[in-house]
Amino acid sequence: MYGAWGLWLGVLATVLAVWGDALVAVLVFGGAAAVAALSAGYMVVSDRPGDPPRMLGEASAAPPVLAAGVVLAANGLAFGLWLILIGAELIAFGTGLAIAERRRARAR
Repeated sequence: MYGAWGLWLGVLATVLAVWGDALVAVLVFGGAAAVAALSAGYMVVSDRPGDPPRMLGEASAAPPVLAAGVVLAANGLAFGLWLILIGAELIAFGTGLAIAERRRARAR
């Protein structure tokens, strides 16, 4: 990633050097390209520490769906009944998801 960024900045510095007459911009882009290239080289050479094992928490889709429904219904006050109805539909769908998740959790 850093290598590609350094290459892109090097191309920009070269284009500015050929067709531009601003020395400061060429130096800034050239310096940034050099720093990015050095960072990429360091990341290739150095050892990466192992990632700790990741634990997946319990996630629910119901709260974001409910929140989107409330936001759409509230915006429907300004934009019309059609948006209120879409928000109400999302609220109903999110409530159904929450009920289904609760029932599934009780069954365990």
